[in-house]
Amino acid sequence: MGVVKTSTSQRTTSLCTRILGSQRDAASTIFNLPDYRVTDAVDLPDGGRRVVIESIESPGCPSCGVLATKVHSRRSQQVRDVPVAGAAVVVWAKRRWFCLEPACARRTFAETTEQIPRYARSTTRLRDQVVSAVIRSGRAASEVARAHGVSWWLVQAALSAAGVVLPDVDDVRVRRLGGR
Repeated sequence: MGVVKTSTSQRTTSLCTRILGSQRDAASTIFNLPDYRVTDAVDLPDGGRRVVIESIESPGCPSCGVLATKVHSRRSQQVRDVPVAGAAVVVWAKRRWFCLEPACARRTFAETTEQIPRYARSTTRLRDQVVSAVIRSGRAASEVARAHGVSWWLVQAALSAAGVVLPDVDDVRVRRLGGR
């Protein structure tokens, strides 16, 4: 019988699986971005942290829907996210995939997810958090932007997108008038 060598990450993942019944490693569990796993985390000289993430699922082709199995290329994309255990620079190891369906006109496509939609430079959970901060606290968009370390434009764009899904004022019944 030969000796089987395993890496530290494989041993950690198998330990997590045995103890917690989870396939996620500890860093991915702490980072807690659904459908992503942490592939690298580095402490920076300025005291910050750089976290590299990648999506777990293979996407389907946007044109034909066939699941991708072959990676065309990779590129790094920096995205803004809520601070998890301190400020962090989040880098998404974004993949470009081949569509192997012969009848499909699209040959390659970039992956998108619910957490980081197409063309987005910030996560959905960050956008949801700034919208919630403005609505619940009643603070100005500029104040929320400063508190979250993002631009006013990001907060305003998130509020505008959230305004589209809010119900029309005339359709909402008044339950109570006054402050008591």
